[in-house]
Amino acid sequence: MLEVVEKLAEFSVARACGFAMLAILVTIVGLVDEPTIALKTGAVLSLLTSMILLLKAALAETKPHRSTELWLLLKPDERPHEAVAQRIIALALREAFLRFALYFASGAAAMLVTLLLLTFFGRASL
Repeated sequence: MLEVVEKLAEFSVARACGFAMLAILVTIVGLVDEPTIALKTGAVLSLLTSMILLLKAALAETKPHRSTELWLLLKPDERPHEAVAQRIIALALREAFLRFALYFASGAAAMLVTLLLLTFFGRASL
């Protein structure tokens, strides 16, 4: 049962993050004529997304488990007992939020390193 909750928590957060990543990617592609601005914008938006995910992870325990997408994704026979449901769902969501926050922060770092390398080799200016 715990594996199903963790898998669905990751699915739920991954789907939401996929939409955020798509929006960031579209913004970057829209700024492709200005690579410096595109990389800066992508890095800032990725860091913003990472910070939002960190906030959601911090607040995961305060959100009622019945109002989460994860609870709706669980089949009635897969749902944990009410006595422990809040704790299990909050922990699964917290872990997923933290994992994806790390992914977005890593992407932002990669964009910033790319920007620094382009600047170092004279292909762009800060």
